[in-house]
Amino acid sequence: MIRIIRRTAFFLFIMLHLSFLAAIFYEKMDTILLLAILVFISALISIAYFKAPREEEEHFLEDLYHILFVMAGCAATFYLHHKADLGPVIAAGITGSIASYIPHFCRTKNSFTQEIPAAIYCGAFIGMTGPEVTKDWSFIILAGFITGVFYISSKNIFRGYGGKLGSVAFGGVAITSIFLFFFT
Repeated sequence: MIRIIRRTAFFLFIMLHLSFLAAIFYEKMDTILLLAILVFISALISIAYFKAPREEEEHFLEDLYHILFVMAGCAATFYLHHKADLGPVIAAGITGSIASYIPHFCRTKNSFTQEIPAAIYCGAFIGMTGPEVTKDWSFIILAGFITGVFYISSKNIFRGYGGKLGSVAFGGVAITSIFLFFFT
């Protein structure tokens, strides 16, 4: 079951990136050079995704905690950004900086405590969402949960690739926006 969830998340991750590139193409349809560049980038992304090494780990209880850490990161950043009137970058920076010290204060130095800052920082990207997209706490909580599921599903793929946490957060916010658009 976990393997199916991870493969689905992998497919969704690819589709999110390709849909983002398609949106760029749709806005600039009159430029042939841009079309060629986007096709080339899409081909490279697809090849990289399918060639990327994937490791399968099963730590179900730890994964559930990671969802909570993603939700905590997005709630803290959302509060600092929208309620304390700090900018989105400053709010995410504060949240990420505080999260980076968590492994130093834990008595046990295991892999679980080393992964907490990344989960919180992934949630910080959600909290940076502008007021046009997110209007209240319910959006943030739902987006944090969905992003947490994406985060644990893609935990063992794309290690070492830049932009993974932001892409996962973007996917969670996009799915939440679409869900709320159709069901509210």
